[in-house]
Amino acid sequence: MFNQIFSSKRRILIVTSVVIFLIICIFSIIITLSRQGKLPVVFSIVPSSARITLENNTIGSGTQYLTAGSYKIKVEQPGFDSQEKTIVVTDKKKQNVVAVSLTPQSDDAKKWAEKNQKAYKDNETFGGLEAQENGQYFRSRFPIIEKLPYTDPYYKIAYRTNGDDIIITIDTDSPRYRYFAVQKIRELGFNPTDYTIDFKQFKNPLEVTHE
Repeated sequence: MFNQIFSSKRRILIVTSVVIFLIICIFSIIITLSRQGKLPVVFSIVPSSARITLENNTIGSGTQYLTAGSYKIKVEQPGFDSQEKTIVVTDKKKQNVVAVSLTPQSDDAKKWAEKNQKAYKDNETFGGLEAQENGQYFRSRFPIIEKLPYTDPYYKIAYRTNGDDIIITIDTDSPRYRYFAVQKIRELGFNPTDYTIDFKQFKNPLEVTHE
């Protein structure tokens, strides 16, 4: 009698173990398939409970898996200033990191921030890593960045990122020095036509001013 009960319990234990093992295997396969063709992206957010919206989809902080490309994200939390930014996910980076620290505005948020200074301090490390990875990525794609900003007494050549691309900015109110700035890009060893150029302080001479 005892042996029958023992054998019955043993079979139940074995069957249960097999079922659990199969469930774990199936779950692992589903996770692996869902991550195929995607890259891990670490979202380090302060406060960690903040709402993260990525292209109209809500995601959580921590590691998320995304396909390569550019994404617009918004991070918000009641009592804090919200932040929006464009991120670039690519296998050309050693690590894809997104760090956001929200600035407190309400009294309660300021009290929370005061008690959680360590969280802000720790997130500076992730912010530095994000800046380093982004800088290396854009410099590898756009070597002209190494030469910028270039400052002349009469004009300044700089750049800004635009998603996965850059925009060259030329700052001067003189048409003559806008031309010289473009020529300087050539002198630096780059073709201006390869870039989108934003002429700051540009005024259309054909515009009619109505008083």
